[in-house]
Amino acid sequence: MKRKPSIVVDFDGVICKHRFPDVGEPTEGVMEALNTLKKAGYRIVIHSCRTSFQFRDLLIGDQFERIKDYMKHYKLPFDNIWAPDKPIGVAYVDDKGINFNNNWSEITEKLLLENKKLK
Repeated sequence: MKRKPSIVVDFDGVICKHRFPDVGEPTEGVMEALNTLKKAGYRIVIHSCRTSFQFRDLLIGDQFERIKDYMKHYKLPFDNIWAPDKPIGVAYVDDKGINFNNNWSEITEKLLLENKKLK
């Protein structure tokens, strides 16, 4: 059985607007994008610095649960929240990165094309 490809999506600034340590409203187009990608067969994994041990003294409550509750409240599809520590950085360099700039429709189109190549 072929394993579904995963898309790892940042939480603050990508799924929701930056309001740290609060949680902002969903970014424009995120619901449509995640639903489209989920229907196309992608696994959606949420990753966030909110779960970083570096914030343990700053944050109130369980950030893993906060993310999960947010996703369910806004009916945003996801398969997993990757809670092990995500290091805080000024940039993340990755050979598979897609830059988010309020461009969910462009990202969705690019990933749907990539999904066709994987089949």
